[in-house]
Amino acid sequence: MNMKRSFIRILFLVITQYSILAQDIEFTASVDQNPVPVGERITITYNINAEGADFKGPSFKGFTVMGGPMQGQSVHIVNGRMSRSLSFSYILTADKVGTYTIDPAYISSRGNTYKSNSLKIQVLPESDVQKQQRKQEQDKEKTVNQQANDILKKNILLKAEVNKRSVRQGEQITATYRLYIHPQLNPIQMNPKKIPSFDGFWTTDLNVEKLNWQREVINGIVYNSAIIKQVVLLPQRSGKLQIDPYEFEFIVRLKVEGQKRRSGGLFDDFFGDSFFGDSYRDFNYTAKSEPITINSIALPEGAPESFSGAVGNISMEANFDKTNTKTGEPITLKIKLFGTGNLKLIDSPNIKFPPGFDVYDPKISDNTSVTSSGMVGSVTYEYIVIPRNAGLFRIEPINFSYFDINSSKYKTLNSSEFNIKVEKGINNENSNIVSGVRKEEVELIGKDIRFVKLSTNSLKRYPELFFKSYLFWSLQVLPLILLLLLLLYRRKRLKEAQDMLQFRTRKATHLARKRLASAKKLLKHNENDRFYEEINRALWGYLSDKLIIPNSDLTKDNVKIILQGRNVSDELIDKFMKTLDEAEFARYAPSAANVKNEIIYKDAVEVITNMEGIIK
Repeated sequence: MNMKRSFIRILFLVITQYSILAQDIEFTASVDQNPVPVGERITITYNINAEGADFKGPSFKGFTVMGGPMQGQSVHIVNGRMSRSLSFSYILTADKVGTYTIDPAYISSRGNTYKSNSLKIQVLPESDVQKQQRKQEQDKEKTVNQQANDILKKNILLKAEVNKRSVRQGEQITATYRLYIHPQLNPIQMNPKKIPSFDGFWTTDLNVEKLNWQREVINGIVYNSAIIKQVVLLPQRSGKLQIDPYEFEFIVRLKVEGQKRRSGGLFDDFFGDSFFGDSYRDFNYTAKSEPITINSIALPEGAPESFSGAVGNISMEANFDKTNTKTGEPITLKIKLFGTGNLKLIDSPNIKFPPGFDVYDPKISDNTSVTSSGMVGSVTYEYIVIPRNAGLFRIEPINFSYFDINSSKYKTLNSSEFNIKVEKGINNENSNIVSGVRKEEVELIGKDIRFVKLSTNSLKRYPELFFKSYLFWSLQVLPLILLLLLLLYRRKRLKEAQDMLQFRTRKATHLARKRLASAKKLLKHNENDRFYEEINRALWGYLSDKLIIPNSDLTKDNVKIILQGRNVSDELIDKFMKTLDEAEFARYAPSAANVKNEIIYKDAVEVITNMEGIIK
């Protein structure tokens, strides 16, 4: 019995599908009224009696598109025969009097492309009654938008806070941007519009990986609040410094009701006399924080000679790895500065060495971290020193000065003096070193090149005619060739070092591809937060490196102007910005995002690849 029922069901499905495939496909266009007065809305609908894809609507010359295409789908069963239909609708308003032809639309279905019929629409002049009605509708529309803006202004807030408004030059400030949204609002999209520039500050962003929403009451109103950006600022000059506003764009869906709510609703005043009836509408709104002025006080005069801009609470350690050495053998001096303050911005200490000491630029190890409470950690300077003369040498104490925030005074730290005993090395006469070598190369001195032996007892006697052999002349010419190659290589490296901007531009695409590859791995492991962050880093980082734009100037408006100046098409710019917006929106509001991660990744790869072919 069960087998019989299953067979009947399968047979029914086969017959149904066959009937669908057998029907002729029709793709038609229709309009709900014709003729139509100027300014009145009409609906044009394109309908196909089958499944379709890749719909392409026409241009509506003489009309303003108010909405669309809005897609609909239906299934009908008549006398056991199933049919499907797919529709696309546009809402238009007529702009001026005349007769206009709406071109056909196109759609693909079952491997073929279908073309709809065209439409000829006559637009008539408005009557006095229609003009009056349209004016009333425009006034009501203006009122509705204004009321909506007033509602959103009260219920979406973007606030900027700083822990200090008056600081010393070089003293740390933490700026926090917090977003407040009323629980009853329904934002369907939000993304940064303009990131503030911090002119006059050294900046670093604190990591805000995920928005942590929590309830907060302001003036008796409950909001959902979350920190969206946190930045550490260090004033680099004195005077009045302004922190520009941070702007965030929103699209908020509100329910517009025809009748006033019974009591106490959030939008009672707004929806009481709406002419739209019960419906939902999307409103654009831009939240903007207030600018903040910071009073940066100059450091007092009378700074010690060893002061190089350090501000905070800092300690110092200094020591040599050994105090007994030989001529030509390197020794290492390590100076460690640690504590709290602007450690990343401190210049390397100036040390006075006796004559006859070769000193190389220090290797700097940065072990600092930046938190909302301050920059903490240590910075170590490692000097490679090579004595050339034998003797007992005194190195004066190392002095380091900083401005102490707590006492508002300069303080100087002093190490003990160092006595270095240098004995004459065996191969001192051959210990000349080429300036500019790295520390790793210095450490190989005396190991990779054997010194010339002064004794001839161990030398092998060659025939008297050795100086006429090919080996003799090869050994004479080889050093010259090696020296020439070394000079050419060093010249090339110096040229590259002198043009770091060009180097950064060349590496822009490589770094972007590396970040996109990392994003792809995160996507496979469903690590969405880190995926969105990596996509943002790839897009913003590519523009910063390729166009040589400082991070503080990375705003969408600036980028758009620069890209237009590089002959990048508006279409490609818009796609780049759209991809960036979708990634940022998905990162800030993952629950509201309506974009597939795979599409975001694909679009990011595509826009960077296309721009690489234009921006040289």
